[in-house]
Amino acid sequence: MDLTSEKAEIIKRFEQVNDATLIQAIKSLLDFGLGKMPENNEALESSFDKALKQSEEGETRPHREVMAEIRARYKK
Repeated sequence: MDLTSEKAEIIKRFEQVNDATLIQAIKSLLDFGLGKMPENNEALESSFDKALKQSEEGETRPHREVMAEIRARYKK
């Protein structure tokens, strides 16, 4: 499939989405892919602050442990 066909398929599928959270996630992904970072995004800043606090308090897990758990959960 060529790039134009891929885009058309994505648009077709996107038009069927009725989940506001999924739409926002897709918009954020597109912004990121285009090198745009949202300005004054309180939710994003809050998320970063929470992650930093968790890290400072030792509430983290190694990446390899998390990935192993995800792979096991979604193993086909």
